[in-house]
Amino acid sequence: MNKRVVLAYVKSRIGVIVSGIACVLVMLLVCWVYNISLMPVILSVATLLLLGGIFGALGCRKYGKKHQDLDKAKAFPQAMASEFSESEDSLGSVEEKVDLIEQDYRDLLVKLSDELSRVKEENASSYNAMLDYYTMWVHQIKTPISALSLIIQNMEDQETACRLRSQLIHIENYADMALNYLRLGSESNDLQFAKVKVDEVVRTEIKRAMTMFTTSGLSVDFKPSDLEVTTDKKWLGFIIGQLISNAVKYQKKGTIHFYGDVNETSVTIEDEGIGIAKEDLPRIFEKGYTGYNGHNEKKSTGLGLYLVKRAADLISAEVMVDSEVGKGTKVTIRFGNK
Repeated sequence: MNKRVVLAYVKSRIGVIVSGIACVLVMLLVCWVYNISLMPVILSVATLLLLGGIFGALGCRKYGKKHQDLDKAKAFPQAMASEFSESEDSLGSVEEKVDLIEQDYRDLLVKLSDELSRVKEENASSYNAMLDYYTMWVHQIKTPISALSLIIQNMEDQETACRLRSQLIHIENYADMALNYLRLGSESNDLQFAKVKVDEVVRTEIKRAMTMFTTSGLSVDFKPSDLEVTTDKKWLGFIIGQLISNAVKYQKKGTIHFYGDVNETSVTIEDEGIGIAKEDLPRIFEKGYTGYNGHNEKKSTGLGLYLVKRAADLISAEVMVDSEVGKGTKVTIRFGNK
């Protein structure tokens, strides 16, 4: 028996124990005043102690079992509440009769459980409505983005057109980020695990961001690795796209390197940008955390790497970051390590 449970049981019965001791003291006092033999008192006390020990042990065992059941029920309180609501007289697997106060507590648990279920249903409905709205919003905003892209293609000033096209890609990325932010919080994330060629996903994201590379004066060094993993292609593309966006955002010149490692089952994106301060590295995946360089550049929202980490957890991948201020950042995505 757990020592903590025994002490709690004794504490809960302290009133009965004190009353028993008081009764014994009163009997001793009466015997002493009237000069009566103490033997009947001693026999009575011995009998009471024996019976008290037996009933106390049984009560303590029952108390401990009830504590154990309630402790397990903390993870699934609604399951216990449903048991309580099955019958007014019986309580599922709990066969003992309950007193009025305990019945009141159980009725209260049932009511709170019903209220919790109602609130959860309302929140789920509200969340799904918001997700549907933002999904529609993202699809609708892509229409003017596509129209602007066509207008830019017909512009005579190619330098300005390239800059505008780069900004349009940023707008589209931010719209997708907003939608994926909501999807990551959804109970259903539409995951589709399959064999994916990582090089194809990386190529697609590089091609999508090529205008940003060109506008920023950055070059790309892509080394195919023939790495194939079982993952969700959509979310992997989102992760790589976010990492590319970060690399472009914090690098003014140089090359962004892409390479994989079949033995380590990983893919790495390495830039030559401003880097991340050593003291900021432990907190870069925190929501809203921008760090020293993020504050200086005034471009960081503190959501990019947070979403990367959330999405990586979703597909059971690990994201490792190695960086040094002034020398760049290396981000490695390792698959199948969770």
